[in-house]
Amino acid sequence: MRTNEFASAGLPEGEPYHRLGRNSRFRWWTPLLTLLVFGILLVFLWIGIVLAITIVAVIGGSGLAPDAMSVGEVAGLAFGLAPTALLIPIVLFVVRVVQWRRVGTLMSVEGRLRWSWLLRCTAAAVVPVGVCLIAFLFLVDRLAPGSGPVGETGGAEVFAAAVVVIVLLVPFQAAAEELTARGLMMQLVGSLGARPGEPRGGGAASRVLRSPGTAVLAGGTLVPVLYAATHPDDLWVTSSLTVMGLGMAWLTWRTGGVEAAIGLHVVSSLVQFLLTAYEGRLSEVGTGAVLGAGLPSGGGTPLGLALTVAQVGAYVLGVTWLAGRGGVRRASARARR
Repeated sequence: MRTNEFASAGLPEGEPYHRLGRNSRFRWWTPLLTLLVFGILLVFLWIGIVLAITIVAVIGGSGLAPDAMSVGEVAGLAFGLAPTALLIPIVLFVVRVVQWRRVGTLMSVEGRLRWSWLLRCTAAAVVPVGVCLIAFLFLVDRLAPGSGPVGETGGAEVFAAAVVVIVLLVPFQAAAEELTARGLMMQLVGSLGARPGEPRGGGAASRVLRSPGTAVLAGGTLVPVLYAATHPDDLWVTSSLTVMGLGMAWLTWRTGGVEAAIGLHVVSSLVQFLLTAYEGRLSEVGTGAVLGAGLPSGGGTPLGLALTVAQVGAYVLGVTWLAGRGGVRRASARARR
C-alpha cells in the first residue's frame, strides 16, 4: 500500500482559484456529497442556535411560548451574527473531510491565507467605505429622506456591549460569508468542468463550467438569491447585493484568493453594524440585516445602490492595481520538471 494513499489532495498545478477543487481526489459525486453534507450540517447548526436562544430566553425570564420568547438586544445581535460566523467550521470541515483536500486550497492559489495581502486589502477598503459613508451622510436628507441616522444610542451600556459583540463577531461573520459564497461555491462550480484531455473535457459543457465567468456568476449571486427568497419586495437591496457579490467574486478570481473579498466585507460590515448600534436599532438585526451588512449605508434605496456601485467599483480598481503592482499570484504554481 502506498504511504500517501490516504493523504489529502494538495494544489493542482497551474490552475486559477475557481479550479482548485478539481484535484487528484475529485470524483463525479464530490459536488453532490458536498452539498448534502453541507445541508445536513446547516440543519444541525439551526437546531443548535434555536436551542441556545431558548435557553437564554428562559434564563432571562421569558416564557416558552413562541410569542412570549425574547432575548435582550445585545444577545439578539450575537444570535444574529453567530449562525453566519459558524459557517467557517462547517465550510472547513466540508473541504477537509468531504472533499479531502487541504483547507488552504480554499483560501488562495498559494494553498494558504495570505495574511499580508489580507491586511493590505483591508487597509485599502477603508478609503472607499469611508468616502461612501461621508457621501451618504451628506446626501441622505436630499435624496433619501427618512433613511438617515436617527441619533439615538439606546443607552451607553447597551452601546458599549454591542460594540464588543460587533468587534468580536463581525470579522468572522464577514469571512464566513466570503468563504462560503466566493470560496466554496466558486470552487464547487469551477470543479465541474473536465480538463482538456479528460473524457468530455473538450465538450461545450465542460468549457462553460470551467470558465471563470460561470464560477463568478455562481459565487456572486448566491447571497442575492438567498436574500431575494426571504425579502422578495426589497429590490434595491437585492440589486446592491448583486453588485457587491459579482464584484467580490470577480476580484477573488482576479487575485487568486478570498482575501480581497474578506477585506472589503469586514470593513463595510463593521461600519454598518456600529452605525446600527449607535442609532439604537439593534432589534432590527436579523438574517436580512446580516446578509446585507457589507453594503454601504442607505440600503433599500436608489442612493444605496449608487453608493454600492461607487464603493465596489473604487475598491475593485484599487485592489486590482495593488495586485498588479505587488505581483499577487493568480494561479497555482507549476511543478518544476
